[in-house]
Amino acid sequence: MLGYASWSDLRTREVSDLTWVVSGAAGLALDLYLVATDRLTLMALAMPVLFSTALAFALGYLGLFGGADFKAFVVLALLQPYPPRLVRPALGVVSVIYPLTIFSNSALAGASFALILLVRNLAAARRGAPLFEGHESEPPWRKFIVLISGMKVRLDAVRGPPFQYPLEVPLGEDGAEREFVLMPDMEDDEDAFEVFRRLGRAGVSEVWVSHTLPFLVFIAFGYLSALLLGDLALWALSRALPP
Repeated sequence: MLGYASWSDLRTREVSDLTWVVSGAAGLALDLYLVATDRLTLMALAMPVLFSTALAFALGYLGLFGGADFKAFVVLALLQPYPPRLVRPALGVVSVIYPLTIFSNSALAGASFALILLVRNLAAARRGAPLFEGHESEPPWRKFIVLISGMKVRLDAVRGPPFQYPLEVPLGEDGAEREFVLMPDMEDDEDAFEVFRRLGRAGVSEVWVSHTLPFLVFIAFGYLSALLLGDLALWALSRALPP
């Protein structure tokens, strides 16, 4: 399920709902069988499913999750509500609510992309690339956020929505001064295309863009790392705290 969903997310940033319907139905059928045969209590099933649903819904409501990400976590809670008995994670630590381990590892993997962007942008600056041309008046903290959330690409190489959204808009027709947009609107693709067209008419050759993350790839990593390693955040916390 996660392999196909990741491939589809990378390719089109969309995943067919049939993926979640089929996988969720299979997970629910297995769960009900385990409950009916007294191998799993209804409470042990309800807690991770309800927790995952509430958490994913809250993050989706805040705009931090896409629809496919929300469905993936709900379905994963049905398919894997508790740690598998035949696989021992190397770190030996998992959350009491197992889907939280999957979520935590996925979030850490996704956050690592910010470090990749920062290293890439600093390397470009070291080579002499003018990263903030036209943004001289922007405060340092806004520039830093752009460094960890976007990259500068040639305007004629921009893929556009749903893969890339503008992180800057021209303030005038000549485009000499531009303003960063730290939270681009990803609900209005036509508005994003219009911003790219305005930047082109202003003679801008390079533009800061935000890449939409194929987060299902990170969810797949979170699931595999939960199985093989355990809860990365809990393990790090246990190592940092005194015994």
